[in-house]
Amino acid sequence: MSDLDIVLGIDLGTTYSAMAYVDRFGKPQIIVSADGEATVPSVVYFYDNDAFVVGGEAVKMVVADPSNVARFVKRSMGEEDFTLEYFGQGYTPQELSAIVLRRLKNDAEEFFGRPISDAVVTVPAYFNAAQRAATAEAGAVAGLNVLSIINEPTAAAIAYGLDRMGTTHNFMVFDLGGGTFDVTIMRIEGDTLRAVATDGNAELGGKDWDDRLVSHVAEQFVSRFGVDPRDDPQPYQELYERCLAAKLALTTQPRAVIPVNYRGRRMAVPITTAEFNDMCRDLVEQCTDTCEIVLEKAGMRWPDLDDVVLVGGATRMPMVHDELARRSGVRPNAELNPDECVAMGAALAGVYRHRRGHPAISGSSQALGIEETVEPAPAHPEHSESPTLRDEEGPSLVEATIVLPPAAAQPHAPAKLSGGLPGLTITDIATHPLGIIVLDANLRERIVELIPEASALPTEKRGRFAYAYDNMTAVRVQITEGHGTSRDEVMVIGDVILDRLPPRPRGTPIDVIYRYNTDQILEVDIIDVETGAQRSATISIKGSLSQDRIERARANIGRARIR
Repeated sequence: MSDLDIVLGIDLGTTYSAMAYVDRFGKPQIIVSADGEATVPSVVYFYDNDAFVVGGEAVKMVVADPSNVARFVKRSMGEEDFTLEYFGQGYTPQELSAIVLRRLKNDAEEFFGRPISDAVVTVPAYFNAAQRAATAEAGAVAGLNVLSIINEPTAAAIAYGLDRMGTTHNFMVFDLGGGTFDVTIMRIEGDTLRAVATDGNAELGGKDWDDRLVSHVAEQFVSRFGVDPRDDPQPYQELYERCLAAKLALTTQPRAVIPVNYRGRRMAVPITTAEFNDMCRDLVEQCTDTCEIVLEKAGMRWPDLDDVVLVGGATRMPMVHDELARRSGVRPNAELNPDECVAMGAALAGVYRHRRGHPAISGSSQALGIEETVEPAPAHPEHSESPTLRDEEGPSLVEATIVLPPAAAQPHAPAKLSGGLPGLTITDIATHPLGIIVLDANLRERIVELIPEASALPTEKRGRFAYAYDNMTAVRVQITEGHGTSRDEVMVIGDVILDRLPPRPRGTPIDVIYRYNTDQILEVDIIDVETGAQRSATISIKGSLSQDRIERARANIGRARIR
């Protein structure tokens, strides 16, 4: 297979990362690391300036030299002004993640014996715009050509659903990873795989179960000896690793013992599965409560689902299986490898979206395309307010989906391509609504939602607004993300300014166009209706790296010693 046919599917995880590719027969294959493992711990150890160890060897240094170890970086993606310092140099979450991605890239190149750069990278479905942009930047810093960003549950759904195409099948993807949690309801109908509803928590994952166990053991130690092993970095990391080992043991046995050694005092703390379940009951309930929210968004009930699919290493905990079974009435489906399926689905998405010439599909006369539908808006909507940018003509909605069309003779069944892959349409949805800050008739700010949550992607939405004041010569569009009616309830993710306009009276029309692509990256156009003046911009998320910083970081990591 030529290097043009290879697209890496990368699952950049909080605790572990994995990558895959699609072979010439259309089968996704995990790329083993240079250590011979299917996954690589997302841990970086700095042993000198611009010298890093990534993966299992870095994990070994967590206890020996914790101040020079970076882990759980994914939880900080998209945060403004967040840096960690090692050997006098500050690193952003993008740069730290790029080191992990660079290790994966190096391993892939060793695996294939040639340079590899194209990749599809996954993110939690509930990542916001800043977190998605930071992930794309991490890929760029690592020297990858990130072709697209795909939601982790959608990637897992592709891996699960490919053999079920041609049916009608509703299923829930329950994705509990090391640091993030998503629930997405997907629907298979003929050759279409469509996201229906999603929700999640980017601050909930297996690490929270670890922390509960650490706190339980440390509190018992404090009660007996009056000192806390969490107060010193090295003893804390040692305790954390022992608690992690105990959590893994409790997935297959009813009891574990956690030894603690701190300041010359020793203690062995026993823990049973029942005790662990009790101390983490509220965490599991948070997960299943989110499932109920997603079902409500989708207008479904548990009996409407044909399957509940488990994804992410933390779903191995029996308490997760048991609570899902109690809520849903059926045992969840654990047929997928929870550590590998996201990377495998991302690799499949890479072929469907970006590789028309791949051997698994090149024998077909069909090709990837864009299927576009237009939903006309009401011709004369009524408005009682006069915001800064007043909606005058009503919006029109343009939706497009990535399509590999089915055979004409079988409109409800997937086309079986000569190379081995079935025809597939992948439709993802916006996980957060996008809006604009305007002024009402009393010059008070409010939020107008342009792209609702769960809009099929890619989508385009146009709104007509108006000057709020006489003689304005510039218009500033502030883009918001999230639910709310005021600035305090949403996140302002960027702005675009159209200036050098002729002064005109209040009410002068201005069009605003939002284009939201399958990577959930936003492009904005502002158009002066009377003069035709236009300003277009891809939103630069606050806290993102400048292009100069990306280039310098890429050069630094390219020169660094990574093993």
